[in-house]
Amino acid sequence: MTLIDSVQLLAAYHATLLAVFLVVRRISPSLGLLSLVFAAHMLANLITGQAGLPQSADITSAFGLLYGPGLWLFVRGLCYREARPGWRDLLHAIPALLVVVFRPADPMPQLAGLPLLVGYLVAIAFALREHQRLTGEIRADDDRVHLRWVRHAFYAFVLIAAFDIARSALAARLPTLDDTGLALVLVAVTSLLSAMAWRTRDHVRARGALSPRGLEAGRAGAASRSAPDDADMLDDFARIDGIVRERELWREPRLSLADIAREAGGTSRDVSRAVNAGSGRSFSAYVNGLRVDAVDTMMADPGRADETLLTLAFEAGFNSKSAFNRLYRELRGETPSRAFDRAQTRRARSG
Repeated sequence: MTLIDSVQLLAAYHATLLAVFLVVRRISPSLGLLSLVFAAHMLANLITGQAGLPQSADITSAFGLLYGPGLWLFVRGLCYREARPGWRDLLHAIPALLVVVFRPADPMPQLAGLPLLVGYLVAIAFALREHQRLTGEIRADDDRVHLRWVRHAFYAFVLIAAFDIARSALAARLPTLDDTGLALVLVAVTSLLSAMAWRTRDHVRARGALSPRGLEAGRAGAASRSAPDDADMLDDFARIDGIVRERELWREPRLSLADIAREAGGTSRDVSRAVNAGSGRSFSAYVNGLRVDAVDTMMADPGRADETLLTLAFEAGFNSKSAFNRLYRELRGETPSRAFDRAQTRRARSG
């Protein structure tokens, strides 16, 4: 067995175990399915090479038409809680089945699959953008469930694909590096799938997918910013804002629209519309603005001179140092450490 055969066998084994883990633990059936496609692809390559099958019997090119749908189903599941794979999703496999039945010669499957892949990537981009926009409308810890890592994973896939294309182009000139380069590609893809599984597990634990009610409330809130003069919504916001400030609800790191709705009465949709219309900002921006105000107040308090900046940030409801630094800089135009040092200097002079 050659080096590349061993790597393909190990990659198929690892991807199969990963798929079982994702499905059994109910983390992401879609990513589990994508891992199984990769495992089957590796086994098909291995069998084709070992058996010396003719091109007319080679079906490995069909797998390339399954990665686009697999990625789309995976991202759809990350963004929307009710988006589980169903029987209708088998329609996405029709192009691959046509390749298996009619066996067109290369590069016809690749050329046919390119516009399909572009279409799936466009759909993925829209879903990621909507998720990012609406999570900020319904929960204050939206940074905790961001999906920027999905974009980073796609960039990594592009780099791996570019390396693989370069490897194929140089195979005739550098045949000794061909198998080594392909082995590196397979190891990179396997590692990337594992990293995606790990991040997906954290995303599921944080309940980062949008529920149907969350979608409704988020869209209603975003739309209400176009009606800032609605007197009823402004009155509702004044009442809600008073409750949030008086009870210091912003101290809860995972504060959501549903939490405020329980305290103030009404529905999440009503709270979202009132906050967006009254503050002119998303729910997340509104709550984090209150948190930054609280940090500024605590920094100026002489009685808290011995406390660290991070202690103040966590007490104000921020759940990570990076999120606090980014949001403070966005709202104040400077780093929190600079403001903290200035507050300490001011206290020292007054003392």
